[in-house]
Amino acid sequence: MSRVNRSMRSRLRVVHLARSLLLGTAIAASLTGSCSTASTAAPRVYHATGAVRSLGPGRAYANIAHDDIPGYMSAMTMSFEPQSPALLDGIEVGDRIAFDFVETEDARRVLTRVEKHR
Repeated sequence: MSRVNRSMRSRLRVVHLARSLLLGTAIAASLTGSCSTASTAAPRVYHATGAVRSLGPGRAYANIAHDDIPGYMSAMTMSFEPQSPALLDGIEVGDRIAFDFVETEDARRVLTRVEKHR
């Protein structure tokens, strides 16, 4: 009788282990699927206006005192980096500008369009 009980307990352990592994695999697959969906979604483009307060060396960034950005934040001064330095050609400190930007997964704000505000 004890041999049967040991055999039955051993089988139950195997079944329990198999169920645990399947559940873990299912959870991991569902998390991976939801993460990959979020990362493949197009980033939201924000439209804003503001004044250029300073430009970084080589036009690597621009500090912009922006107006309220609906759905993003209230007016303040923040740093933005252009997709390419040429995007800031013709823009000088003090210029009022209209601009578009996206926020990357690592919280960088990248300018995608800049033009002098008329």
